[in-house]
Amino acid sequence: MLFDTNLTGKTLDPIHGIIRLTELELDFIDHPLFQRLRNIKQNTFLYKVFPSAMHSRFEHSLGVMHLAYEILDNMEINAHRYKRKYGDDVIFTKLSNLPISNIQELRLAALMHDIGHGPMSHQFDSFMCNKAEFQSYFGDNYPQIVDLIADGGHVEHEHMSLLFAKIIYESLPEKKRCKINIDNVLSIIEKDYQKEISVELNGCMVDVLPLFTSIISSCPIDADRMDYLLRDSYFSGVKCGIYDHNRLFMSMVPVVAENKVFLAYKESGLDSIVEFINARANLFGQVYYHKTNRSFSSMLSKVCELSKKHNSDVALFDFTLPTDAEQGSYIEQIQKFYLDNSDDYFLNEQLELLIGNIKSAVTINNDIISRKPWRKVYESKIYPSKLCIIDVIDNNKVNLLKSIINKLIADQDIDDSMFTIDVMTDNAFKDIAKTEIKLLEKQLDGKYAITKFKDANDKLYRYQSIKCFIRIFAHKSVSERFSIKLIQLIDKVKDEFIKEHSLVKR
Repeated sequence: MLFDTNLTGKTLDPIHGIIRLTELELDFIDHPLFQRLRNIKQNTFLYKVFPSAMHSRFEHSLGVMHLAYEILDNMEINAHRYKRKYGDDVIFTKLSNLPISNIQELRLAALMHDIGHGPMSHQFDSFMCNKAEFQSYFGDNYPQIVDLIADGGHVEHEHMSLLFAKIIYESLPEKKRCKINIDNVLSIIEKDYQKEISVELNGCMVDVLPLFTSIISSCPIDADRMDYLLRDSYFSGVKCGIYDHNRLFMSMVPVVAENKVFLAYKESGLDSIVEFINARANLFGQVYYHKTNRSFSSMLSKVCELSKKHNSDVALFDFTLPTDAEQGSYIEQIQKFYLDNSDDYFLNEQLELLIGNIKSAVTINNDIISRKPWRKVYESKIYPSKLCIIDVIDNNKVNLLKSIINKLIADQDIDDSMFTIDVMTDNAFKDIAKTEIKLLEKQLDGKYAITKFKDANDKLYRYQSIKCFIRIFAHKSVSERFSIKLIQLIDKVKDEFIKEHSLVKR
């Protein structure tokens, strides 16, 4: 690609080798908001189980950017290779004519997709402010971001990624800002931000947003998943997340329909997709769902629950109305909060402000810091059968089951602050109904047709797996009270609930 001439910088990575960078990407990387990702672990508590799993969101973000470009580059080659077989009316052969600015926007979106993660990564989302609070702070300057937050909902790390990417962009000199359209970058991170990216190629207007968003975030495969499987497998020392990425690259083809460009997979490439799905499922089962990892995660969730219950008036973001230069603007204040709060600082210092004098929360947090995981006193693994690829876990039913079990235990006069019910679910085809990727299927007449990937149930249903792990972790002060009789009662209630309610919906 002509874009390669802009790749004047480089860094070394244990997963991908040399990762090349543009000058503009280095400007984004060098900003303190991005540099702080070095202090945010990719997997919050995994290092307490696998000692070398100390890798951060920083190197993961670089890896996603690298893979996003690799996907785009390989699709350009594949388009010319397969156009004779599939037909020019199906294959999009103009990727080589994409403006350099659009390619740069894709790479920056991949680089920035995780920048909004706070300390403790995904678990920090439960501490976030709601839409009304966010709007009061940033609504005047960033109304489009506010509009993406669900009414009555809480801010998620994706929203913060948009905010921080915009802040970094606005800090750059004009001569660098003019090289890209930052709204395109934000739209690739969150497609509802702008809805489309129209590009004129050889006299035709096409929307490349479906292609770009699918490269970074899609199902069952995207650059994000591709990087974290290899990276987490490598640093945990568990080799079950390995897959052949070159075979995947060979299967990806850009297709065009209704003036929109999509990422499609060749039907003959389904075996490599299945290999990837199995690698992901194995990593979830052996690494992410490890009982000690889940024990610490559920303990932190309990701290959050207790702090909200007993200190509802304590705000995580204790912003003050800017009235003088010393206080700074809300933008400056939130940057300071995120820069100050590494994983370690948040766990050891910041949580004290939320916990206050809640004795049970202090106990839990001290157990996390000193690596004293709560004991697993109950476990049940549920594997629903006869599934199709658009089936998903019904979270409402899962939460109802969780509340029933919680009440059952509370009726035994066991302090609910000293145990936690951890329910983890995984779906091999998570978010498949939302994906815009396509499948190139061979028809009876020998021609190829573009179909929606989510409609490929007849080819993929046998590889669908949905897991639901129910675990109860308890502090040593109450763990002995989970008698065999109580465990049997919990298991009976769970079985009866599942007979009456399906945990899966479509």
